Amino acid sequence: MATRDLDQNLASCPLFRSFSSSERLEILGLLELQSFKPGETIIHESQSLQFIWFLVSGQCQVIKIRDGGGEHELSVLETGGVFGEMSFFQPAPHSASVRAVGAVEVGRLPREKYDMLLRIGSLAAYKLAFNTVGVLSERLRKMDSMICDLLHKTNPPQQHAEWRDFQAKLYSGWDF
Repeated sequence: MATRDLDQNLASCPLFRSFSSSERLEILGLLELQSFKPGETIIHESQSLQFIWFLVSGQCQVIKIRDGGGEHELSVLETGGVFGEMSFFQPAPHSASVRAVGAVEVGRLPREKYDMLLRIGSLAAYKLAFNTVGVLSERLRKMDSMICDLLHKTNPPQQHAEWRDFQAKLYSGWDF
């Protein structure tokens, strides 16, 4: 895919909000492009890769493996979507798998290349981090709302106790 087409496809990506076209091209020049066939897994839950992935074209499912087996679809990402950002900024295993729905093209930015941008003081690197915080905040806000709705619907007292314990750890101790 030509750089111009890639730039246009990713302009809708929330991580490129407020980027000038030269800043966007600075990041795009570092991306590794890959294609995936329908049904192919791009990242596996519990795998630990430090890339941030940009969906250049196609759709992907974000899937969580259930404890008893089976899968639960968390989201469907469209062109311009982003994934892998949690493991990119905090080295840890991926919390979910991502699978191509149809033919998919992605660009991935390796952490080493991002670190190089930081070392040279690239404004694009800082904007990417800032915009990632925004994306994660939006996702967390949606998850908070979904959890509250679920607790309200199910209403067993033991779940409320588990939720209060989780809240205490999440908002004060971070010791899981």
